[in-house]
Amino acid sequence: MRLIQGSGQLFGYRIAYAGMTDTGRVRRGNEDHLLILGDAGVFAVADGLGGLEAGDIASKTALAHLQDLYTIPSGPGIPPLEEIIATVNTRTYQHKIALARNMATTLAMVQLRGETIAIAHVGDSRVYHWRNHVLSRETSDHSLVNDLINNGALSAEQAVHSLQHHVITRAIGAEATVTASILYRPVVAGDMLLLCTDGLTSMLPDARIAELIETRADQVGETVEDLVQAANKAGGRDNITVILVAIKGLP
Repeated sequence: MRLIQGSGQLFGYRIAYAGMTDTGRVRRGNEDHLLILGDAGVFAVADGLGGLEAGDIASKTALAHLQDLYTIPSGPGIPPLEEIIATVNTRTYQHKIALARNMATTLAMVQLRGETIAIAHVGDSRVYHWRNHVLSRETSDHSLVNDLINNGALSAEQAVHSLQHHVITRAIGAEATVTASILYRPVVAGDMLLLCTDGLTSMLPDARIAELIETRADQVGETVEDLVQAANKAGGRDNITVILVAIKGLP
């Protein structure tokens, strides 16, 4: 897929953003999708579960419903993020039932809200926050391996080689209801937000991702391309989707 780029002014900041999704070097199809709503300050990635029948449909459906909630008037104001995720899950689940297909997807999204950002995720797609040359992971994977690490049953080093590495414990559309992890963080000019599927993070450690961002931090489009290319060079064993958002001060 071609690189998507844009820029604008939102909540007293200038923002520049870029996104790209790539099949990788092993998979035949791409079950990832991305959503960029620059005017609304909403960015999201979704990764359809590859072990199910229609992961590509699940990820595309979830993001289509998310887009509808931000672009189609549905009453006074935008609903709370918890309600938005619940609605996306319900509609994706209903679509699965109507199609009689076993499908589900991860979802990771951010919404700019002035001097704060709202972050929501379900599954193992991630959101990172870059500030002052430091990359911080804001999400914690909803995965079996991560649960085992948190319970002390598995070390981080063992997790890298675990055969259960891709088993997730929550997904959009898997059940009639789902619990998303939602948090809020302050943002300042100079910050950047990285959203990605596990096709990036399973190929590159966080330190390497930070290194690539540092190299061309002022060029979001080129940085996104660098990240995708690096994941492919490392093996490209899964679909790779990356969105990078730079928050800049007004001149």
